[in-house]
Amino acid sequence: MMKVRDKLPVRRSNPSKNPSGHNWSAHKSDLKQDFHEHCAYCGSYDGFRHTYFEVDHFIPKELCERTGEIDLCQYDNLVYSCKFCNNNKLNKWPSNNTAISHVNNEGFVDPCSNDFDLHLYRTRNGSIRWHTQLGKWMVEVGFKFDQRDYAIRLLWELEKLKTAIDRLMTLSRKYSETSDEHKDIMANAGKYALAYFSCHNELMDYYNSI
Repeated sequence: MMKVRDKLPVRRSNPSKNPSGHNWSAHKSDLKQDFHEHCAYCGSYDGFRHTYFEVDHFIPKELCERTGEIDLCQYDNLVYSCKFCNNNKLNKWPSNNTAISHVNNEGFVDPCSNDFDLHLYRTRNGSIRWHTQLGKWMVEVGFKFDQRDYAIRLLWELEKLKTAIDRLMTLSRKYSETSDEHKDIMANAGKYALAYFSCHNELMDYYNSI
């Protein structure tokens, strides 16, 4: 079992911008860095063409506006999220209280909290599963990870292949291009590149079919 995200995101205490009103998207560049260029919820990398990344309000903006307790541009309530997680999370806040994010094993956990990884985990093939009943609700209802399992696994595999290729290319620069070491490394990189190409095409075919 692995964590859903490789790194725990940490929101900065002093954002580089100070937007107001409905201009929360001005924080997107900071959030992208703080969330390590990955969706806070499903852990997908934002460098692929499969989706668009958005600024999510962990506590929904409708509730923030209704209670007046949280400004819509308040940084510690914002999340870097793929559009699929953001859209699935919409209108599922379990209470009318900004301080209560889950009730009777239904609701959400702030993805910047260490508690997030207590409820969810990733299998060896990249699927997202649950440790707890609250985690089960997030998988099946909150974010519909189970319905999105095929794409989530492909995205996870695609990133692993990209990482392997990047490491091999970095290693190759340590050797002369005529050396046996360089040739072996490039041969391995070529194999990973073919697997990457195949996985990417599979992902694009999937998204084009839905």
